[in-house]
Amino acid sequence: MSNILSGKYYIKKGQEPLTDITTKWNGVTILKIDDFLHRGKAKNIYTQSWINSSNEDVFMPDVVFFENTDISISFIIRDSDSKIDVLAVHESFIDYLMTNRLTIKSMYIGKSADFVCLDDYKPTTTILNRSEGQNYILGTIKLHRVSSLA
Repeated sequence: MSNILSGKYYIKKGQEPLTDITTKWNGVTILKIDDFLHRGKAKNIYTQSWINSSNEDVFMPDVVFFENTDISISFIIRDSDSKIDVLAVHESFIDYLMTNRLTIKSMYIGKSADFVCLDDYKPTTTILNRSEGQNYILGTIKLHRVSSLA
């Protein structure tokens, strides 16, 4: 496969072994994953402002916890490298992302986390029923992180 980004993102559900996304779904290329390292706001630091002062009272615990954030996965599914049914691969890929608690590992940063899909999804661009090698679906899906980066 001539996919330059193969072997960079791995995925699994439950006790499955981590599998390269481009191997699990032939024709899928992950273009980018935004906000994988994004850290949310602190959840347990509290401040109190006073109306007649510029000073604030602050409570800061020994351990600070942060809100979990979302990632956006931009991808393309195309039939240029092999004869595939682009629509069937797209449906399989999206069903997997939307109906499972997933672990995604980025080899770029060497970290992984668990995610679920809480949002709706629609493809960005759908070009189908063209001659072989000219069919593709482009999309971006948002997943919510439900665990710490490990």
